[in-house]
Amino acid sequence: MISVRLATLQDAAAITAIHTSDVPSWSRIGADGIARPVDYADLSIFERWQHGGPWMSIETCAVHLNRLLAGSGIPLVAVQDGEVLAEAEVYENFEAPPFGHHLEIAIIATHARHHRQGLGTALVEYTCQMARLMKCERVTVSDAAVRGFYEKMGFQQTHTGRGVRFTPQAGRVFYQATPLTDRNPAQVKGWYMPFGRFRGSRQEWDRLFPQDWAAGLPEILNRPAEHVKLNISGGQQAILFVTEPEMPDYQLGDMHLTCWSGRPFTPTLYAAIRDWAFRQGYRGLVSYVMDSELPTMGPDLHPTQYTQVFFERAV
Repeated sequence: MISVRLATLQDAAAITAIHTSDVPSWSRIGADGIARPVDYADLSIFERWQHGGPWMSIETCAVHLNRLLAGSGIPLVAVQDGEVLAEAEVYENFEAPPFGHHLEIAIIATHARHHRQGLGTALVEYTCQMARLMKCERVTVSDAAVRGFYEKMGFQQTHTGRGVRFTPQAGRVFYQATPLTDRNPAQVKGWYMPFGRFRGSRQEWDRLFPQDWAAGLPEILNRPAEHVKLNISGGQQAILFVTEPEMPDYQLGDMHLTCWSGRPFTPTLYAAIRDWAFRQGYRGLVSYVMDSELPTMGPDLHPTQYTQVFFERAV
């Protein structure tokens, strides 16, 4: 029998074991840039993180779980014969159309020795039941790694997106840029994400403040980043998060942009972002956009080779 329940901090070790079970080998990148094999026990916490995120060590996994349980997201575990063998992380999002009020399945991971035993299916069905109880419109998955699995579960492809790059440029637009100090995600409830919607709005919002989830790792906390609120002429408001890029196809000196806006994309918003980035001295900005929005963004936005697929299941 498989049961699903809310994860607790006591599950940190089991969740770490689930995520590390699929890592074929452990390595360390030397000063020469070459990765060499090394035992897991000899890696630093950050070096473990580099193999797949906070789930790679019990210390960072516990901090990550605590963040979710404090209200950021919903961590779930699938249990079989008393053993935690799979985990899912779900976020409730309130976004502008076409996504609306929905649950996003950010992660599903099953222990490598227990694939194809119905654990992932149980987690998805439990999430859909939650969505109905929470009166959500849909359950979504971004960039599904196992497309066939979700299609069998009743998900359909609804949107596509891609990486883009554009150059900062001075422009004639009136706006005020101030540091963002308010961490409350409620301020972007119902907003659009014209740039940087790799996952749902709530999960992307949490990335703004690594001091809340990076477990004190200086390698993450010391990364260059800016959090900015724009008040643009005409009453449009936007929030920008700019940090070092992790996506492929970026160039030296680029920064990654995530943007929330109270209105859909407008040329004025685009001009304000480019002007602000120009004044900051950035060489280029990389981000993600929906394919459906590309025609409205003009020829200065250059697609990269990265593409993304979005799936959803109505509830």
